Amino acid sequence: MTFAFYEAYISKCCLRPFYDEYGNVYIVVDMELKGRIREALLKMICEFEIDEH
Repeated sequence: MTFAFYEAYISKCCLRPFYDEYGNVYIVVDMELKGRIREALLKMICEFEIDEH
């Protein structure tokens, strides 16, 4: 799939702090943001055109 190459980079860009009920901080992947980035990437790939002159 097209996303396999970018998967690690997208995940790294989507890291967010998460605080539990005890105040502990965890770094987690924001799956909603990751989905939006993947959707935007797919849209850009589908709309890509090569200009042949």
